[in-house]
Amino acid sequence: MNLQRCRAFTGLLAALVMAASVAPAFAADALSLGEVVDAAMNRNPSVTEAQKRWEEKDNRILSARSLANPQLGVMKDDIPRGTLGPGQAMMTEYSITQEVMNPAKLRLMGRMAESDAAMAKGNYLDKKLQAYIDAKQAYYDLLYASQALAIGRENQQLMGQLAKLAQVNYSTGMVPLQDTLRAQTEYSKMTTDLINMAGMEAVARAKLNVAMGRPADGELAVKEEFSAPPPNFDPAALQAQALSERPALQGMAAQVAMAESGVKLAKKQASLPDLQLSLGYKDYRGDMTEDTWKVGVMFMLPLWGGRNQADIRAADAGLAASKASLDSMKNMAGLDVQMALTDARTAWSQIDLYKNTIVPQAEQSYEAAVVAYTNGKADFMAVLDAVTTLKNAKLGYYKARIDYEKAAANVEKAVGKPLFASAGQ
Repeated sequence: MNLQRCRAFTGLLAALVMAASVAPAFAADALSLGEVVDAAMNRNPSVTEAQKRWEEKDNRILSARSLANPQLGVMKDDIPRGTLGPGQAMMTEYSITQEVMNPAKLRLMGRMAESDAAMAKGNYLDKKLQAYIDAKQAYYDLLYASQALAIGRENQQLMGQLAKLAQVNYSTGMVPLQDTLRAQTEYSKMTTDLINMAGMEAVARAKLNVAMGRPADGELAVKEEFSAPPPNFDPAALQAQALSERPALQGMAAQVAMAESGVKLAKKQASLPDLQLSLGYKDYRGDMTEDTWKVGVMFMLPLWGGRNQADIRAADAGLAASKASLDSMKNMAGLDVQMALTDARTAWSQIDLYKNTIVPQAEQSYEAAVVAYTNGKADFMAVLDAVTTLKNAKLGYYKARIDYEKAAANVEKAVGKPLFASAGQ
């Protein structure tokens, strides 16, 4: 009787343990990680918006460097009293006027426009990087949710078989009624857990769809891929990369350059005049007066010193604020790299701990519980706890791998560019 009991429970519990290693089934058209991040960087609406803002600023550079459009005028003069007919005017004057900004000011306006476009480019690259990171995070969230749900469903199915076996064994007097009731209760609890896990998977799928620029309720399947290498990173090299390649820093550096040009422009405005050139032709009616030409030059003089000095002080303050913001961002970039590296190393240590310590110990505990139960030295719940512990240990190991991939993605975010070729560029 004990031998039969041992074989029945050992076989079934072995199946329960195997369920902890079950991977979700992937559809034939499931997306790889590279396809996911490529779609996010190319189709995300926020990335598209930032790209168009950059194109808008870039196309304004030529306008900033160019003179204002000339003004063409036609004036009817000496219209006889008692009539408003322009055709009765004794003289018609044609004129063309051109405002000419000082060339030094015009060059600075062009530089400011270039810096403004560079800021927009930095924002575009930052949005693209954020879309890349968001897509990777959502991809791994979905991967874990799908894995947990697959294991949960398999465990519930096997728990149902265990409840039936306990019922049969109770009817033959092999186990007490309490074992049957506990197995049935555990099966019912798993139903609630599956509902929660299905909800988590649906939310994770919706987030990934949105990150890829797709409708939240669209169908989506992904392939399992772990692309990050071990965390053998060079902190100094990553810090240097962050300072030179992080898009947000590039955008802020462009803002500093724009503020510097703004200070120079304010000083030019206070010292250099602008011109307005005009050319006119007067056409007199009949032969009463000979037609004449008119040439004019007007200077716009920077005479109001108080206003000009206030503009210079405002530009200086803006420059100082931009430099302080850039220094702060550089310091934060170094901190972000350090924190991301620490998180990655911690997650990697957890992988090693689960793989080499926690999972083997859980397997030994399970085996000991089975032996004790078959020898009548442990009850059914002790075996069930051992199975649950092993299942959680293996799922915890899977989650540690997920957490490491997400931590590695944060390293990429801190540095400012994708680091792993297999994940798409």
